[in-house]
Amino acid sequence: MGVEIAALTSFFGLTGAFALVGTVLAAWMAWRIVEKAGLPGWTGLGAILLTLTGVGTIVPLILLWIFAFMRWPRDEPAAGGGAGYGFTPSPRPAPATGPVALGGPSMALPDARGWRLSGTLGNGGTVSLAVAGPSGTYALTGAPGGAPTDLSVPDPSVGRPHARLMLSGHRLGLEDLGSPGGTFIDGARLLPEHGPRDISAVRSIRLGSVELALSRA
Repeated sequence: MGVEIAALTSFFGLTGAFALVGTVLAAWMAWRIVEKAGLPGWTGLGAILLTLTGVGTIVPLILLWIFAFMRWPRDEPAAGGGAGYGFTPSPRPAPATGPVALGGPSMALPDARGWRLSGTLGNGGTVSLAVAGPSGTYALTGAPGGAPTDLSVPDPSVGRPHARLMLSGHRLGLEDLGSPGGTFIDGARLLPEHGPRDISAVRSIRLGSVELALSRA
């Protein structure tokens, strides 16, 4: 019986004087019950002991059963749809519903296209010159092409030779060779003392009176 009473008092956090007062009150209530029931002597003492034993055993079991099946705050779903335990799960990314765009290349690829000069001659004819390859030097001349590196512009205003084209990778250069008709880059005069000039970004050049549009082939 002492074990049950000790368990009951410890369950309620009663120690020291509180435990003694609780035990005395429980014994007094049990004695009153026995007195009302008219159980004298050892029978009454046995009833008191059984009452105290029952209280010390049944009450903790009832309380344990209540606490075991009661609803605790942690059993409630967490805000945002989380399933208890006081945390909210990280939202999962929505699945892609359309095609995923590919990222750009890590570095720009070199332009492998060649160059083209095209225009109209003074007699109404047309001329189209192609320059290709990783590097090289070409002569712009008014004479009929003799060498593989000669680019012929058959017009009286074009010198023989008139200017020089220099190709290096994806860049194109132009140098005037002192021809009387003059060389122009987007309307600006190019003189021999200017040396080679990069014309990769220009729109047109003029040799004498022949306007040639510059484009990628």
